[in-house]
Amino acid sequence: MAEQNDSKGLLNIVLILSLVSLLGIIGLGLGMYGLWASKTQAKETKVIEQKPEPGKIYDMGTFIVNLADEEVSRYIKAQIELEYSKVNIELDNEMKERDPQIKDLINTLLNDRKAAELSTSEGKERFRRELQLKINQILKYGAITNVYLTQFAIQ
Repeated sequence: MAEQNDSKGLLNIVLILSLVSLLGIIGLGLGMYGLWASKTQAKETKVIEQKPEPGKIYDMGTFIVNLADEEVSRYIKAQIELEYSKVNIELDNEMKERDPQIKDLINTLLNDRKAAELSTSEGKERFRRELQLKINQILKYGAITNVYLTQFAIQ
């Protein structure tokens, strides 16, 4: 009878150790799955940055203007286009109404520049930003978002 109790006790110990080992393996498996799932989920949930849609382009035309250089007579030929929101109908109408005012502003700003200022990319960018700022100051119903110099030549 003592042998039967010893074998039952041994059987119980083996069963308990097997159960603990099985639970350990299941826990390890769940932990590994959790790590794997979090890594793949992080890759899938990358935020895709949506780029803004291009706006409406208003062609101001081509400008041929004398530059402010004193030592030699120089001029510039530039085609300028302005970008603004497509959905702003009031600004669309205002651009047409203020076309002569904006063209005069462009002529004046170009006429005040020297060839050396407009020859560099920094000088062109400075001109674009100043033009955008000055135009936006006279507009009531919106703002210009970008200025494009689609043709640009200094003679």
